[in-house]
Amino acid sequence: MSAVFLKVVQMSLSASWMVLAVLVLRRCLRRAPKWVNVLLWGIVAVRLACPFSFESALSLMPRASVTVGPRPAIRTGVAALDRVIAPAVSSALTPAPGASADPLQIWIAVLAAVWLAGMAAIALYVAVSYGRLRYRVREAVRLRGNIYQSERVDAPFVLGVVRPRIYLPYHMDGRDQGHVIAHEQAHLRRGDQLWKPLGLLLLTVHWFNPLLWLAYGRLCRDIELACDEKVIRGLGNEDRADYMQALVACSVGRRRAAVCPLAFGEIGVKERVKSVMNYKKPTFWVILLAVVACVVLAVCFLTDPVGDKDSAPADAAVSTGENTPAEPSGTAPKAPVQTAEPVEPETPDQPAQPEEDPALDAAITAAVLDHYADSAGAGQLHVESHVLLAQEGDAERVTAYLLVLQEVFRTDDGTLTVENGSYVPTAITFRADGTVEEYWEPGDGSSYAEDIRSKFPAEAAEEALNDQAY
Repeated sequence: MSAVFLKVVQMSLSASWMVLAVLVLRRCLRRAPKWVNVLLWGIVAVRLACPFSFESALSLMPRASVTVGPRPAIRTGVAALDRVIAPAVSSALTPAPGASADPLQIWIAVLAAVWLAGMAAIALYVAVSYGRLRYRVREAVRLRGNIYQSERVDAPFVLGVVRPRIYLPYHMDGRDQGHVIAHEQAHLRRGDQLWKPLGLLLLTVHWFNPLLWLAYGRLCRDIELACDEKVIRGLGNEDRADYMQALVACSVGRRRAAVCPLAFGEIGVKERVKSVMNYKKPTFWVILLAVVACVVLAVCFLTDPVGDKDSAPADAAVSTGENTPAEPSGTAPKAPVQTAEPVEPETPDQPAQPEEDPALDAAITAAVLDHYADSAGAGQLHVESHVLLAQEGDAERVTAYLLVLQEVFRTDDGTLTVENGSYVPTAITFRADGTVEEYWEPGDGSSYAEDIRSKFPAEAAEEALNDQAY
């Protein structure tokens, strides 16, 4: 479930940029037909609902990501924000060497449970509201076709998805009734009884994102504006005035917006009245420009940048060399299990790493296991794996710049279980006789990246900071 939650968060982050783009486009396309705004929100819905996307050189989607691993990271795609957020996340959630639990994994499990609880609460509220409304109109009387009247209805609305019905109050003025029925029938011809529940479903899944609550509110308003426009397109000035009067009359006394149905006079009445008053038939070129804007939005925001496919990088693997049987329970192993060869990076774009000689490789392994010797207890297996990023030195001393993974396992009836471990960029300086002169690791928190860049050679530093690629 944690993996599903992280995928939803990733999709929600990507869709947030698209919501901002749509909000800007809506302002730029004020003279365009109102159905264009609904189409724009439909493109956002595709981004929210589709778990995969294609790559495009035209993509404007920032590289937002959530990475879980020994060095957790959250990237928004905006460099200025990432410089503030990334160090804070790394400092707060990176497990300390020797720690028995990963705090980020714990928090993700907790947040996934909260996410599920939030979805369940919203779904329950919608189901109860829908059930209560169905109960209120159970005795409604058919006026004609799919139009019903009820004494228990205060305002007109459409209810139902597969077989939608229009419900009207008995006391409605006859002149208003004609405009209301025309409006609700326009909803059905446009298929709005499907789009609003679909938007509500996506909001239920992504309820933790405040931008999507804003987007859903604008979607509901744009649906009503588009429907108003469809109705008034063929009306004269006098009929439009009557239509505005019906809007105002049906909004009086309405305390809150309906969750499930499409309700006439439900929301944004002031904005809708202004839209009806100022309506002008859009020109061909305005419509064409609006359609082109929708296509550009889809191409630029439904695709990901080339080389930025959404995939979780694998953590560095542990190579244990020769298989060594575990000692009987309660006795210490004869010697630490050492790695035979460094783990090579799997990403094809990585530059070739310097080739280690066997003596240096063995010295690195011994130094790492000795540095973390206190982490392993009796009867536990202590292993390490490393990637050599660069090396410098002369006849007197040599410094190896590395990515080091070390882990401690306990044995329970033949089963290996991770007890603790760490994954840290490391610099080890050896003297000519093979002894360790310096074992260096970066500080945690905001100084992490700065420490690495000041210690490592430039190219190796960037590789070390991109440690999730290994």
